[in-house]
Amino acid sequence: MYDMFEFVICCGGESTRNYPQSKGLPHKALLPFGDKRIIDYTLEHIVQIGGKHVTIVCSNQTVVEAMQYALRTDRQTEEKLRQKGKGQIADVLASTFLPDDMDIKYIVQPEPLGTAHVLACVAPILNGRHVVLIFPDDIIWTQKGATPYLKRIMDEFMKNPKRALLAGVEKQDARDYGILVNNRLVEKSPTPANNFAVYTPIIMCQEMIEFLLKQQDEKIAWARKTHKEWLYVDVINDFLDVYESNGFKVEMLMIGPEDSLLDTGNLALYEQCLLRMLLTESVFVKENQEVVNSLR
Repeated sequence: MYDMFEFVICCGGESTRNYPQSKGLPHKALLPFGDKRIIDYTLEHIVQIGGKHVTIVCSNQTVVEAMQYALRTDRQTEEKLRQKGKGQIADVLASTFLPDDMDIKYIVQPEPLGTAHVLACVAPILNGRHVVLIFPDDIIWTQKGATPYLKRIMDEFMKNPKRALLAGVEKQDARDYGILVNNRLVEKSPTPANNFAVYTPIIMCQEMIEFLLKQQDEKIAWARKTHKEWLYVDVINDFLDVYESNGFKVEMLMIGPEDSLLDTGNLALYEQCLLRMLLTESVFVKENQEVVNSLR
């Protein structure tokens, strides 16, 4: 159903906002998150809705190799755990294995030139697919029994693919976030016009990616010269400056009451989300809660 989409997971950067816990790790997406790791939940949501085409963009080959090792199917260890009577842990391990028919690729972004440059690195392998841009430290968690947010935003996009569709979260103060104003994106306004902050997933139609490729030489040269980043926001706004009259637009789908944003983007936020996962989603919920109760 979602064969016309490429899920692009950004795993670049040095993860310094999560230091010291992420120090020494290839990327913070490999940080523990409940029983699993952050990247496991990102991929789990894609697998859950039947997504097939995934590209993980890394800052260097060392990160690529670490991701490949972390995500490899390890049936031998799973079987050893079962033989030792550790079936619960074996089940958790097995839940991180990716389906055999998933098309997962790894690409190196050779220079940290921004999120639009990430998309330019991926564009040659898209084969006309729309892009779903995901930052793994943005996790939108949907209550059990409800339609996953990722499926809802994908289905909403398919109703009208002539657009960019962004995840939206209401914040008390949106000054540190992108917001949507008059069919354009505004990054980190000191006086935001609203409190609806942009998060990922961000779906961009294939026409925007084609437009990006026409801009890339000029924009990459600009980024190198100015030491600034070329951002997905720039691509969307520049595209709309040219093609808005053709019916293209940018819109936001707000998370619902059944959803929770688990933002692991810095150390404090990560620890809060980690506690939540340990106390609500772990196979050791009972034991973890007993420990918390003993500290009161």
